[in-house]
Amino acid sequence: MTEAASTVARDLKVEVKAAWAVMDAPPPEDMEIMDWEYGKDAERAFVGVRPADVDIDSPGFLAATPLLELPGNAAAAYLGPYLVSLLKGFQIQEAIGVPVDTKTRAHTLFAMAYPDFWTATVSPHLNGACMSVLGKVTRFTLEHSDAFTLSEEEKRGLERLVRSIERRLKMLGSR
Repeated sequence: MTEAASTVARDLKVEVKAAWAVMDAPPPEDMEIMDWEYGKDAERAFVGVRPADVDIDSPGFLAATPLLELPGNAAAAYLGPYLVSLLKGFQIQEAIGVPVDTKTRAHTLFAMAYPDFWTATVSPHLNGACMSVLGKVTRFTLEHSDAFTLSEEEKRGLERLVRSIERRLKMLGSR
């Protein structure tokens, strides 16, 4: 890995934060699973908290892997903090040589590579800026597949995601 990759990860984090900054916190009723599934810390980390304000270093965030269980609007909103965490973890790994965020990393990568997560869950709820930066993060992840220890199945899923995002952005651009 190189310093250039860390710089790209840093820049992508800034882009993710900017794209997701316009999103409001989902309604509390869409977040009911947080307490009973992940506990009070997770509930405090997410419920009523705008995606841009989620503390990705909090115990509640680190304990929760909700993206595949939340309603589409909530999963789309909180995908942003998970992307920031993924990129931050990459930077830390580059600096110290080992991954430090294995649970949230695995959760984020699985969600990104799972076709139904994109097509049926989050894509209807993401604006063009969020889709665009998700595509950039996905391409970055593929470019650094060794560091992310992606399986062949995950690579195929992420490649499908990139193609699908490109098609959606092209459709949005032609309107």
